[in-house]
Amino acid sequence: MKFSHLLAAAVCAIPLAGAAQAEINYHGFKPETVDALNEKLETPLSETTLEVLSHSTEIEPCGGTQAVTMNPPEGWQDRLETAHAAGGDQALPVPTTGLTLEYPAVYQLLGVEGACEAMFDITAGGKTQNIQTSCSLPGFDEAAANVFAPLEFEPAEGQDSPAINNVLVPVNFCRTEEDKAAAP
Repeated sequence: MKFSHLLAAAVCAIPLAGAAQAEINYHGFKPETVDALNEKLETPLSETTLEVLSHSTEIEPCGGTQAVTMNPPEGWQDRLETAHAAGGDQALPVPTTGLTLEYPAVYQLLGVEGACEAMFDITAGGKTQNIQTSCSLPGFDEAAANVFAPLEFEPAEGQDSPAINNVLVPVNFCRTEEDKAAAP
Protein backbone atom coordinates (compact mmCIF):
# COMPACT_ATOMS: atom_id res chain seq x y z
CA MET A 1 0.00 0.00 0.00
CA LYS A 2 1.35 3.44 -0.92
CA PHE A 3 2.16 5.91 1.83
CA SER A 4 -0.33 8.39 0.36
CA HIS A 5 -3.11 5.84 0.92
CA LEU A 6 -1.95 5.22 4.49
CA LEU A 7 -1.74 8.94 5.13
CA ALA A 8 -5.25 9.42 3.76
CA ALA A 9 -6.52 6.67 6.07
CA ALA A 10 -4.69 8.29 8.97
CA VAL A 11 -6.25 11.68 8.27
CA CYS A 12 -9.71 10.10 8.11
CA ALA A 13 -9.08 8.39 11.46
CA ILE A 14 -8.17 11.62 13.27
CA PRO A 15 -11.73 12.52 14.33
CA LEU A 16 -12.11 9.05 15.86
CA ALA A 17 -8.92 9.41 17.89
CA GLY A 18 -10.13 12.32 20.06
CA ALA A 19 -11.00 10.43 23.23
CA ALA A 20 -8.12 7.98 22.94
CA GLN A 21 -5.47 10.63 22.27
CA ALA A 22 -4.12 10.40 25.82
CA GLU A 23 -3.29 6.73 25.19
CA ILE A 24 -1.54 7.24 21.84
CA ASN A 25 1.31 4.96 20.78
CA TYR A 26 4.11 7.34 19.83
CA HIS A 27 6.01 4.63 17.90
CA GLY A 28 9.39 5.66 19.30
CA PHE A 29 8.96 9.40 18.86
CA LYS A 30 9.35 11.65 21.88
CA PRO A 31 5.86 12.20 23.32
CA GLU A 32 6.63 15.82 24.27
CA THR A 33 7.71 16.57 20.68
CA VAL A 34 4.60 14.96 19.15
CA ASP A 35 2.27 16.60 21.67
CA ALA A 36 3.83 20.04 21.07
CA LEU A 37 3.53 19.58 17.29
CA ASN A 38 -0.08 18.39 17.56
CA GLU A 39 -1.01 21.54 19.46
CA LYS A 40 0.25 23.64 16.53
CA LEU A 41 -0.76 21.53 13.54
CA GLU A 42 -4.09 22.05 11.80
CA THR A 43 -4.32 18.27 11.41
CA PRO A 44 -2.62 16.53 14.35
CA LEU A 45 -0.34 13.55 13.81
CA SER A 46 -2.33 10.38 14.36
CA GLU A 47 -1.02 7.10 15.70
CA THR A 48 -1.24 5.64 12.19
CA THR A 49 0.78 8.52 10.74
CA LEU A 50 3.39 8.14 13.47
CA GLU A 51 3.64 4.43 12.71
CA VAL A 52 4.32 5.15 9.03
CA LEU A 53 6.83 7.91 9.84
CA SER A 54 8.66 5.66 12.30
CA HIS A 55 9.82 3.59 9.32
CA SER A 56 11.73 6.60 7.94
CA THR A 57 14.11 7.53 10.73
CA GLU A 58 17.13 5.57 9.41
CA ILE A 59 16.59 5.19 5.65
CA GLU A 60 18.98 3.37 3.30
CA PRO A 61 19.80 6.40 1.09
CA CYS A 62 21.05 8.14 4.24
CA GLY A 63 23.15 5.17 5.40
CA GLY A 64 20.43 3.49 7.48
CA THR A 65 18.71 0.15 7.16
CA GLN A 66 15.11 1.14 6.38
CA ALA A 67 14.08 0.62 2.74
CA VAL A 68 12.11 3.37 1.02
CA THR A 69 9.43 3.33 -1.64
CA MET A 70 9.16 6.29 -3.94
CA ASN A 71 5.81 7.86 -4.84
CA PRO A 72 6.21 9.12 -8.43
CA PRO A 73 3.72 11.62 -9.84
CA GLU A 74 1.70 11.05 -12.99
CA GLY A 75 3.86 11.25 -16.11
CA TRP A 76 7.07 10.51 -14.20
CA GLN A 77 7.73 7.17 -15.86
CA ASP A 78 7.41 8.64 -19.37
CA ARG A 79 9.96 11.34 -18.58
CA LEU A 80 12.24 8.88 -16.81
CA GLU A 81 12.73 6.93 -20.06
CA THR A 82 14.61 9.93 -21.55
CA ALA A 83 16.16 11.28 -18.35
CA HIS A 84 19.75 12.47 -18.06
CA ALA A 85 21.07 11.45 -14.65
CA ALA A 86 23.55 13.66 -12.84
CA GLY A 87 26.91 11.92 -12.94
CA GLY A 88 25.98 10.06 -16.12
CA ASP A 89 27.75 9.97 -19.48
CA GLN A 90 26.29 13.24 -20.82
CA ALA A 91 27.80 16.55 -19.75
CA LEU A 92 25.08 18.56 -18.02
CA PRO A 93 24.76 22.33 -17.70
CA VAL A 94 26.52 23.86 -14.72
CA PRO A 95 24.57 25.68 -11.97
CA THR A 96 25.74 29.24 -11.41
CA THR A 97 24.66 29.27 -7.75
CA GLY A 98 24.76 26.81 -4.88
CA LEU A 99 21.90 24.56 -3.81
CA THR A 100 19.84 25.42 -0.75
CA LEU A 101 18.12 22.51 0.97
CA GLU A 102 15.40 23.30 3.51
CA TYR A 103 14.34 20.31 5.59
CA PRO A 104 10.56 20.18 6.17
CA ALA A 105 10.18 21.43 9.74
CA VAL A 106 7.84 18.74 11.10
CA TYR A 107 10.01 15.95 9.72
CA GLN A 108 13.16 17.58 11.05
CA LEU A 109 11.66 17.91 14.54
CA LEU A 110 10.59 14.26 14.50
CA GLY A 111 13.87 13.01 13.03
CA VAL A 112 12.26 11.66 9.85
CA GLU A 113 14.46 11.25 6.76
CA GLY A 114 13.37 11.40 3.14
CA ALA A 115 14.64 10.29 -0.24
CA CYS A 116 13.66 12.09 -3.43
CA GLU A 117 14.51 12.35 -7.07
CA ALA A 118 13.94 15.62 -8.88
CA MET A 119 13.50 15.85 -12.62
CA PHE A 120 13.45 19.15 -14.47
CA ASP A 121 14.13 20.87 -17.77
CA ILE A 122 16.65 23.67 -18.31
CA THR A 123 15.73 26.35 -20.84
CA ALA A 124 18.09 27.98 -23.36
CA GLY A 125 18.14 30.94 -20.96
CA GLY A 126 19.42 28.69 -18.16
CA LYS A 127 16.25 28.62 -16.04
CA THR A 128 14.62 25.51 -14.60
CA GLN A 129 11.08 24.54 -15.55
CA ASN A 130 8.75 21.52 -15.43
CA ILE A 131 10.11 20.42 -12.05
CA GLN A 132 8.68 17.11 -10.80
CA THR A 133 9.71 15.13 -7.76
CA SER A 134 9.32 11.55 -6.62
CA CYS A 135 9.81 11.18 -2.87
CA SER A 136 9.51 8.58 -0.16
CA LEU A 137 7.07 10.69 1.91
CA PRO A 138 4.65 13.52 1.15
CA GLY A 139 6.05 16.84 2.34
CA PHE A 140 9.51 16.22 0.95
CA ASP A 141 8.22 16.82 -2.62
CA GLU A 142 7.85 20.57 -2.23
CA ALA A 143 11.16 20.89 -0.38
CA ALA A 144 12.97 18.97 -3.13
CA ALA A 145 11.36 21.08 -5.89
CA ASN A 146 12.35 24.25 -4.04
CA VAL A 147 16.01 23.25 -4.29
CA PHE A 148 15.96 23.57 -8.08
CA ALA A 149 13.35 26.28 -8.75
CA PRO A 150 15.66 29.27 -8.20
CA LEU A 151 18.72 27.80 -9.94
CA GLU A 152 20.19 29.15 -13.13
CA PHE A 153 22.57 27.24 -15.38
CA GLU A 154 25.26 27.92 -17.94
CA PRO A 155 26.26 25.57 -20.74
CA ALA A 156 28.60 22.69 -19.98
CA GLU A 157 32.07 22.91 -21.48
CA GLY A 158 31.85 22.51 -25.23
CA GLN A 159 28.12 23.27 -25.39
CA ASP A 160 26.49 26.40 -26.82
CA SER A 161 23.30 26.29 -24.76
CA PRO A 162 22.30 24.96 -21.36
CA ALA A 163 18.96 23.72 -22.78
CA ILE A 164 18.19 20.11 -21.89
CA ASN A 165 15.10 18.17 -20.85
CA ASN A 166 14.62 15.67 -18.04
CA VAL A 167 17.66 16.22 -15.85
CA LEU A 168 17.44 13.68 -13.00
CA VAL A 169 19.05 14.48 -9.64
CA PRO A 170 18.78 12.64 -6.31
CA VAL A 171 17.90 14.73 -3.25
CA ASN A 172 18.13 13.10 0.17
CA PHE A 173 17.05 14.64 3.45
CA CYS A 174 19.39 12.98 5.94
CA ARG A 175 19.92 13.69 9.61
CA THR A 176 23.40 14.42 10.89
CA GLU A 177 24.93 12.31 13.66
CA GLU A 178 24.16 15.24 16.04
CA ASP A 179 20.53 15.24 14.93
CA LYS A 180 20.30 11.49 15.48
CA ALA A 181 21.67 11.78 19.00
CA ALA A 182 19.10 14.46 19.89
CA ALA A 183 16.02 12.86 18.28
CA PRO A 184 14.20 9.59 18.98
